[in-house]
Amino acid sequence: MIQAPLRLRPEEDRLEAGTRRKRGLIYVRVSKARADMISPELQVGHTRALATAENIDVVHEPIMDLGESGREFEERRIEEIKQMARDKKFDVLILWIWSRFGRNLRESLQHLDALMDYGIEVRAAKEDFDGKTTIGRFAIAQMLNIAELESNQKSDSWRDTFERRRNKGLPHSNRGRFGYYRCDTCPKWEAGEKVETCPKCRSGILNIDPVTGPVLAQLYRDYALGVSVRQLVVSLNRRGITTFAGKPFTSGDLHAVLDSGFGLGFVRYVIPELAHTVVTRPDGTTKKKRANRQRDITAYLYYQGVHQAVIADPVECERIWDAYTKRRIAQSKRGFFSNQARYSLSTVLRCSGCGGRMQTALRNKKYRRPLVDGLPNPLDVTFRCANHIDNKSRPANGTYVSLAVAEKWFLAWLEAEVRMDDETAEAVRAKMAQLTNKAPTISSP
Repeated sequence: MIQAPLRLRPEEDRLEAGTRRKRGLIYVRVSKARADMISPELQVGHTRALATAENIDVVHEPIMDLGESGREFEERRIEEIKQMARDKKFDVLILWIWSRFGRNLRESLQHLDALMDYGIEVRAAKEDFDGKTTIGRFAIAQMLNIAELESNQKSDSWRDTFERRRNKGLPHSNRGRFGYYRCDTCPKWEAGEKVETCPKCRSGILNIDPVTGPVLAQLYRDYALGVSVRQLVVSLNRRGITTFAGKPFTSGDLHAVLDSGFGLGFVRYVIPELAHTVVTRPDGTTKKKRANRQRDITAYLYYQGVHQAVIADPVECERIWDAYTKRRIAQSKRGFFSNQARYSLSTVLRCSGCGGRMQTALRNKKYRRPLVDGLPNPLDVTFRCANHIDNKSRPANGTYVSLAVAEKWFLAWLEAEVRMDDETAEAVRAKMAQLTNKAPTISSP
């Protein structure tokens, strides 16, 4: 007679295993976040219905990734979900459909395998398969494969659309830009809204704005003559001239306008080979990532556009464009903008006067101290109010501080933070909220 095996466990564990219901966590993803979207509520409704039908207790607020692509995982909250799985905070991850988890088959399966290794069951309300069975895992892989196929087909469709617009001499979109307007009768385009068109503007050809068009022409002429970007930005803001989005100009906004070459009759498209870079992860795997080429004019091909240039003489347009690109490429030898923080307090400091960002400057080479760990000495690095640099909008020389002083202050603040009472903490939060509300929103022209 074969006796059944025994598993010895504490009594409380046996009671919990027999009575505890499964704990659920809902995950929602929407590729494009906008004010009138209904998809998140739809996803939550279906996933809660599955949880109710399967006697699963939803013990946490739904984790949402709004405005995030399914092809990428770095910017999403998947790692947060995996950490919760490691901490045994839930038992079942509930999706609406499998494409909400990802549209990249390889990476989606890697993350799903990690969750299942932690003992997590993953369910999809509208495409429910048992991931613990061979057939179930095959079905899940097929649904993710279909999701990736749909994403690739959309990419192909957009690629064909851009090629068609390029062949017609049109830019990527016809929503308008500085120095031009789209239509006399159609409403102005609003961020997040679909562009409305009529028979007059359906061709997508933009018209020169009688007010900002001449301003754009003069900006090209001044830059080609060697006028500094700061002088141009200060002049624009003093005259009350704003970007296409209605915001005050910054040096980045001005470069974005001029780099496009649109005002001189060109349309530009990124060179396909330079649109992505290959990134190696710590585990040795690789992936393609979209490269930020916004400030690198050498990463684009410039075509003659079908629209009218703000300077009527094509010979003058060519001469100014040659002078402009020569100066910009000379600047590129000093390196284009990078999103990577260079100093210990980069992106942390804010101007105490306007709440805006702080920009760094280095001491003259002749007077610099020796490097520290391969970086400039903190005494040689100065943070200054970026709004004052662009607009001279602050009294005297604006807010400025050396990195060495800022680091000492920051360490003292951290030490005080540890000992901070509730009243002081509330005062600090109120001050930070005040600065945040005062900080201007920077938008592309």
